[in-house]
Amino acid sequence: MLIIGNGGAAIHAVTAARGSGFEGEIHMVSDTAGPAFNPMLAPYFLKGALSWKHCFPFGRDFYQNHDVTCHFGSPVEHLDAPNKSVLLHNKNRISFDKCLIATGASAILPPVPGLRDSPYAFPLRTADSTIRIQKAMESAKKVIVLGASLVGVKVAEILNKRKADVVLLDVAAQMLPRGAHPLAAAKLRSYFEKHGIEVRIGCGLEGMDQGSEGVCCFFPDQIMEEADFVAVCAGIQPNLQFIDPAELQIDQAILVDDHMQTSVNDLYAAGDVCQAMNRLTDKHEWLGTWGNACYQGRVAGLNMAGEMTSYEGAIPQHISPFFDWIYAQIGDVNRQGRNISTVISGEPEKAGGYRVLVYDKDVLVGANCINGLENIGAIKKAITMQTSWDPIEMKSNCIADGLLRGSVFRHHNSSNHM
Repeated sequence: MLIIGNGGAAIHAVTAARGSGFEGEIHMVSDTAGPAFNPMLAPYFLKGALSWKHCFPFGRDFYQNHDVTCHFGSPVEHLDAPNKSVLLHNKNRISFDKCLIATGASAILPPVPGLRDSPYAFPLRTADSTIRIQKAMESAKKVIVLGASLVGVKVAEILNKRKADVVLLDVAAQMLPRGAHPLAAAKLRSYFEKHGIEVRIGCGLEGMDQGSEGVCCFFPDQIMEEADFVAVCAGIQPNLQFIDPAELQIDQAILVDDHMQTSVNDLYAAGDVCQAMNRLTDKHEWLGTWGNACYQGRVAGLNMAGEMTSYEGAIPQHISPFFDWIYAQIGDVNRQGRNISTVISGEPEKAGGYRVLVYDKDVLVGANCINGLENIGAIKKAITMQTSWDPIEMKSNCIADGLLRGSVFRHHNSSNHM
């Protein structure tokens, strides 16, 4: 058995295979030479909420304890799917009977002139990049955060708490464009601006050059500003560079069935490198979360070990603290269509918090919550089970539970646009 990768999906595949009683050889290939790193914990380390050790949740002894032969420090240069082998960068070749692709994703570097080669452009994804940005933060007085993604918003908060001047920039029309309803995003923008963060929405970075003591950034309308560095938080993309797209089915990422098997027999994929079932849409979609990657890895590991099990699918979800607020996104809050309606209630600073609930034909499909997360589990269950949940009944139940305060109103779309 061969595992390509060394993240959450890869580790959980090994754990599941060994736990099922698999006693055969397990080889693991990775470009990293250390224990598995959880990139989702990097912002919490930078914030001071976690130690560096806790960013490596499985430890150094995992590989020996699970009898894994490691081929670290030399990534896969080419996967030969038909002949069941991989060629490493060091020119060694490894054959396999079954293989899991769990190479994860890398930070996107937008095509901004000067960004890719700048010594002052810092993405945040790997252990090495986390240490680089930590050192840069120590003396930074002004920072441009490129991308109002979940990671970008967290980085902006961390820098603000370190007393740096922060410009949070995104070409999209709102903060958190992938998971926030525009109304919830507007609440978050006002909150960040009250903390002194300058938020520029619908604005791109047009170029970068070396400044007198850092980087010189060029914006529209011939605006130029200097900063100590640029934190690149513009999203991630699957690591597919070693795969011949003619050999297996690829869309945004590798397509897999409910056993996590690709279009090639005995070749599996899990985690951020693959597209699997989204339970809300019944389509194969790329979700890109740590928990989902680990779940997929377990399913793949069991099937590779001969235990027939299925991946039931997942839904988009995330919960994060931003300053003194807790923000949650579950499901699809930006669904389009004539049958879409939205229920908005409360305020973030009041008891019960603020909520945006999105319905498709009166079936709950998405939610944004800011604070007041007492019954978030019930909301997630309703979305996951595609429950026909009457908003009026929901309102009375929530008020009885003390979860909603203030106005509640429902908006019906009259067109295909939110």
